[in-house]
Formats: sequence, structure tokens, C-alpha cells
Amino acid sequence: MTYQNSVSFRRDLHELAELSNQEKKTSEYIAGKLREMGFNVKDHVGGYGVTVDIDSGLPGPTTMIRADMDALPYPDENDPEKTVAIHACGHDAHCGVLLGAAQELRNTLKKGKLRLAFQPGEESLTGAQNMIKDHVLDGVDIVVGSHIRPVQDIPFNTFCASVNHVACATAEITINGKMAHAARPHLGINPIEAASQLITAIGLIKVDPNKSWSIKPTQIHSEKGATNSIPSYVKVIFDIRAQDNEALQQILDKMKGSCRALKEIFGAEASSEIIDYCPDPEYDPELVDLMKKTIVEQFGEKALANDCGGGGEDFHFYKIANPEVRTIYFGVGSGATPGLHARDMHFDDSVLPLASQLLVEFIRKING
Repeated sequence: MTYQNSVSFRRDLHELAELSNQEKKTSEYIAGKLREMGFNVKDHVGGYGVTVDIDSGLPGPTTMIRADMDALPYPDENDPEKTVAIHACGHDAHCGVLLGAAQELRNTLKKGKLRLAFQPGEESLTGAQNMIKDHVLDGVDIVVGSHIRPVQDIPFNTFCASVNHVACATAEITINGKMAHAARPHLGINPIEAASQLITAIGLIKVDPNKSWSIKPTQIHSEKGATNSIPSYVKVIFDIRAQDNEALQQILDKMKGSCRALKEIFGAEASSEIIDYCPDPEYDPELVDLMKKTIVEQFGEKALANDCGGGGEDFHFYKIANPEVRTIYFGVGSGATPGLHARDMHFDDSVLPLASQLLVEFIRKING
């Protein structure tokens, strides 16, 4: 079995790139290919999600294999006011790998059940939760995820058994000031000046140095108007990441304290809203060890890369929704460059058949 179809599936999906929760054509393509393979397909799961259940008829664990399907938004190069969807995070590859493995997964199943889950809306951090609401986790014992990795993480044609994501959040802070003519600043409250101090103060937040964490402003907005007027408000967006949920919460609490201090210093009212959130991972150590063993058996010791980190993932909401579920999330060394989420991200998709093979052989150890 060569799994070469994973490459053609991925290339087809690349041309169908659609934004989070708008993956209509992508979903139709995936469902159509699965039906051609003879599967009984359930679509519109949690939006545009697609699932397939395969039952061996014998007792055993129910393993769900999840692949995300959405693309990222970028300004149209011909019209910056418009947005285009581009697969700059490799979700087309993830669906290609699972589609490429699907028929052999069915042949591999000897006990328990398999659920193939093609998930929308990962980039918006809503897809996993929407599928959970549509009962995708019902009866599931194990959830398996994966992601292509950039050159910064692991070498091409290698695999890591654990991608150690971080807990992360996006916070929107609104600072309300008081409008005034710029010639009479003492009659107003300048939210831009308050924002500059808030950005500095939040940048000085500290938590346990034995844990990794980062805080950085990524956007700042104010109202459009006269350039000789003090605006009434400013919005600042912060990206916050931490090694675990505890450290993330400590940062968020300290950010709220910095917001409260603006009232006393500037007279400006500041409020903070969490607009995105991802929990940290909690992988099953036995599954991680089993994946390492499978990588070495299939491709040799040199193919086993060190575990890598980076980014957040809504995959981890599956564990939050059911703490009894065992999870694992492995990495595929695809040579992606210059990096994930770069508009011009590209990678060598010749590794995808190997990823499909690894997935099948790993499932064989669980459900074979």
C-alpha cells in the first residue's frame, strides 16, 4: 500500500481553500471522496464537519481520528479591501493524509470502532466545540490528531510523537477616554497615551520563569476622525501564550490589574475581554510511547524526531469535554517554510503518503 492518493487529495483541497465555518466546497469534496470509497458518510456535523464510523463488530476501543479542514484569511493582493482564503497552515494536508489512509484503516480494523472526523473551524477555535455539541465524542475512547511541522521544528521526513502546544488566549482591551481638541489636551483623556503605558505595563508582567510564556500586542485601533482631536477610545489586541493553563490564567489576572490602574493614573476606563482561548494539551503517555515505537518500526530510528512545541490548537477541547478520553497529537516533518501561517507557506507533500502509512500502522496497534 503506497497511500499516494494522499498527495492528489491534498492538492485538490488546496485549490478549494475556505475560511473557518465556510468550508462548504471542502466538505462536499471530502464527503464525495469518502462515498466513492463506499463509506456511509455523515455530513454537517458541527457545521461543515464530516464523519465516518467503521465498526468491527467486536469489542474494543473507539478511536477517533481528527483532521482539520479550514484555511486562513489574507488580503487580496489585487484588492486589499477583500479577503482571500489560503491554506497556509497545512489543513489541506491533514485531510489529504486521512483521506489517503481511509480505505486501509477500514481493512486494518479488527476490534472496536473507528471514527474519521474531518473538522471545520480550527482557526476560529470553534470547530471542535461545535462538533462536540453535535455528539462527535459520544462513545469515543481515544482521539488522534496530527499536524505538519515547519523546518524550525523537526527535519523533513521525520515524525515527532508529541506536539506540545501551549495554552493561549486573545484579549481585546478597550480603553475609553474623553474627546477634546488637540490644542486643549487638558480637557480630555487621551486613550492613546493610556494605551502606550498599558502596553508597556503588560509587557513587564512576569510569571514563573521555569515555564515558557509570552505576551505581545498584535493590533491597535482607534476611531477614524480628525487628526487634531483626541479620540474617545482605543482597542488593543494582545496574543498571550503560556506553557499551561495555570500560567495563562495568572497572566490574564495581572492584565486585568494593569487595566484597573489606568483609572487612577489617567482617569481612563479600561475593560478586557477574552475573544479566543485554547487550553494546553494533556496527552496519554502510553499512546505517545506507542507512537514512538511505531515511527521507529516503520521508518527507523532516524525518523523519530524530538517532541516539538508551538502554537495552540482547538483539538484540546476534546479532552476538556471528556477528561476520560485519551489523546495524542503527532507531528509530520514536512519541511514547511518560511513558517506556518506565512502567506507563502509551502512544503514538500511527498511526505504525506508516509504520514498516512504511520497513521494506519499506529491504529493497527490499537484497533487491529
